[in-house]
Formats: sequence, structure tokens, C-alpha cells
Amino acid sequence: MDLNLIKRFGHFLAVVEEGHFGRAATRLGMSQPPLTAQIQALERGLGVKLLDRSRQGTRPTAEGAILLPAIRRLEEAARAVEALAREVRSGKRAVITVGCVTSGLFDPLPRLMRSFQAARPDVVVTIREMDTAVAVEALRAGEVDIALARLERDRLPIRILPGPPDLLVVAVAETDVLAAQPSIDLATLAGRPMVVLPRAISPAYFDRLVAACRQAGFEPNAAREVTSALAQLALVAAGLGVALVSSGMACLAPPGVVFRKLKKPVAAVGVALAWNTERESEISREMERDWGVARN
Repeated sequence: MDLNLIKRFGHFLAVVEEGHFGRAATRLGMSQPPLTAQIQALERGLGVKLLDRSRQGTRPTAEGAILLPAIRRLEEAARAVEALAREVRSGKRAVITVGCVTSGLFDPLPRLMRSFQAARPDVVVTIREMDTAVAVEALRAGEVDIALARLERDRLPIRILPGPPDLLVVAVAETDVLAAQPSIDLATLAGRPMVVLPRAISPAYFDRLVAACRQAGFEPNAAREVTSALAQLALVAAGLGVALVSSGMACLAPPGVVFRKLKKPVAAVGVALAWNTERESEISREMERDWGVARN
């Protein structure tokens, strides 16, 4: 690994993000001339001009824009390697990678990590946020060792251990008339625009939501579709619709959004621990054992 090249990637990204050499230099804790020299060295090494400077600021050239995503990925990977190296220097001797859905990052992931790391302080744990569908494929490919995902049954060779029970709740803007109600009848959402996640992200979760609405006598009006739970809540906060989400999402507590229970409880597809039986290791088996502590 050419550490100088990786360092220059970081300099390039700082200039792109700040849109200004002076601000980027301040952020990096260096003066502007050395930063300019580093960017020029990077351009010579790559054989392309990366940045255009003007009175309006600094922007990537057409070539720089093409290379930007790859440079960002490489710089992020390099930082991950550096962090891992620090862990190894401190005495860590093994690594396990955990994929986790957004709503599981605050609960139950912390409980699982506290239990596991108390028993295995020699293991480096890396966490990757991902949706359920991506997590399943990452388990199949061996990109993660364990996943916390919204699954309700095995998908061999993927096995699951169910997590704590979860319920669907209604996320509404704090200015919505429904926010004044302590609990909501699901049927009152009939005809209301709903902000939903695509079925491809978590089929079981999506199907449970649709089934609940149909049982209440209506088809959900999926007016807006977003690809992340945070985006879903952001649109709710903006008053662009309501959302049926797991009660675990309430821990995110975004401004402008309130969560209300359903008068007739509806079980959500909870966060389960998943692993690939064809790639199981002794470390992953230990985490599976700790799941029993975390989910209670």
C-alpha cells in the first residue's frame, strides 16, 4: 500500500468537500502551499487534472468527478485498515464483521456487543450498516460473518435466531392531527399518503405491513418510496406522509417526528441474528451464544 498516495487521496477529498483549498488546508491542519503541492503530486501520479480553481471556488474536473467515487472508496478502505492495525497493535488477534440494519444499531446491537466483547476482548468487531437484503447477500458472499437483519425464517444456508419481539407503530409529523392521539386505529390511515421502503430491501417486513393494512380494510397508499429508514423518517418530518415502522425506530428520535402505538397491536418482523452455516467459525458461534443474553 502506497501510504503517500492514500494520504493524497484524503487531501483531494477534503478539497472537494470544502470546495476551497484554504478551508481544506485548515481542516487538515496544514498550510495551503503544501496542500497544493500534494494535489499536484497526485495529479502527476495519476496523469490527469483533478481540480479546477476559479473565483467561485474549487470543483472537480470531468476526470476528477469520474475518479471521485473510486478514490472515496479507497480512502475509506485505507482508514479501515489503519484502524484495524491499531487494534492489532493493542493485542487483538481476530476479527469479526457484523452487518446491521439501521434500527438495530441502537438496540439490540449495543447489548450484543457488550456481552460479546466482555467475553472476547481479543476480537476486533467491525460494524457495517446495511439493509436486510444486502445483509443476506453479504452473508452468502462471506463479506460479513454475522448479521442483524429483519428476517423471520431461515433461507438456507442462512440460519436465524429470532430477536426481541417488535411491534409496528405509526410515525407522523409532530404537526399532524394524529400526533395528538395517544394511540391510532390503523384503519384511520386509509387513503393517507405513506412513506415506505421498497419490498426488495426487506420482503418479510414489507409483506407484514401490507397484510396488516389489508386486514384493517384498506390498501396502503405508498405515495413515496425511499431507500433508507432515515430518509423515511425525514419525509415524515417534512409532512409528506405517514409511515408504519418498527417500534425500534423510535430510538432514533428524529426532530419533527412522533411515534404512536396502534390501538390493536401488530407484530413487526423483528431484528434477528443471522449467519451462514457454510461459513461459520468458532468466533461467530460465540456471538450466537451471546445473542441469547442480548435479546432478553
